[in-house]
Amino acid sequence: MLKHTRDALKNELQGLIHHKFKINVDVLHDELRLNEDLAVDSIMIVQLIVFLEIELKLQVPDDQVDPRTFATVGSLLDFMQSLEPYPEEAPDEEQPVEMVKRAW
Repeated sequence: MLKHTRDALKNELQGLIHHKFKINVDVLHDELRLNEDLAVDSIMIVQLIVFLEIELKLQVPDDQVDPRTFATVGSLLDFMQSLEPYPEEAPDEEQPVEMVKRAW
């Protein structure tokens, strides 16, 4: 599976923020702060990690989650670009269960 481009990831992130958190933002700029500008709190960050894994099928290693990653849209996009996609051959029904277990 090919890695997503930064623009594709930004579009996906904007969709997640809008549809999952009901936050309307016309354009995501790298400088936007998740907490201060978009009102994304710590619980929403945990949910966002799960959405990255389930919705975008990106592997988020527990040891790579750093609070600084979630400071701005740009830092989050940099992190998302560094993530590997889940292998396509893995059964879809097993992935979300395992991902949710790891998230909690």
